[in-house]
Amino acid sequence: MDNLPEATAKECADRFPIKETVETVTIVDSALLRQYEIEFQYMAQMIDSLLIESCDTVYKDKIIEIIKNIPGKPQVRQITKIQENTAKQQVILDSCQKVSSLLYKKLDICDKKTNELVVKCDRYRRERNQYLWLLIALIIFSFRRKVGQLLKII
Repeated sequence: MDNLPEATAKECADRFPIKETVETVTIVDSALLRQYEIEFQYMAQMIDSLLIESCDTVYKDKIIEIIKNIPGKPQVRQITKIQENTAKQQVILDSCQKVSSLLYKKLDICDKKTNELVVKCDRYRRERNQYLWLLIALIIFSFRRKVGQLLKII
């Protein structure tokens, strides 16, 4: 990479191009719009009243000049240009894949240990049950005469 910086730069540009997106947001100031609507209504009433009274042309010309100077509907456009570095995205994806593969390996090891422990637990449970039945059998065998005598009484 140090020996051929131009080739390295070209290869990086080919593999990881800059992704560019443009977002346009139109912001409308509703309070200002409402104020314009009120002003236009007032102007319309004033024009109607002046036209009905048959005023002279000087006033009509002034009113028409005022109407021409009123600005239109205010809008603000905000254009946002976003440039994403795809090389950073690729590095993040690669690191996530490495971490996930390590986690899967650890999960497999934990699953194996869990299965071994379950097998041991089942074996110990079977042994316990065998000893318990053997103990019950010994108790019954030891007290068989007394149990027999109790059964004859009942």
